[in-house]
Amino acid sequence: MAKLDLINRIRRFYKLPENHPEFVWTRSETYKKRMEQVKNGWIIAGLLMLASGSTSMVVVIAAFSGFLSLAFLEKN
Repeated sequence: MAKLDLINRIRRFYKLPENHPEFVWTRSETYKKRMEQVKNGWIIAGLLMLASGSTSMVVVIAAFSGFLSLAFLEKN
């Protein structure tokens, strides 16, 4: 049996249905493309944080990036 990732193990432990709309959304191609874009956005945000040299800018960039990540990955 193939090793299951953490989310699948938790889902099976709590006996959650596999056809739940939110779970199905995370397996779609649109979600995967958005996740890749979010990953690239965080890399750029990290570079901006390193270039800024200011703790307050790091906090602002991280908060803004986190907000955008959650908003962008939300199902329409």
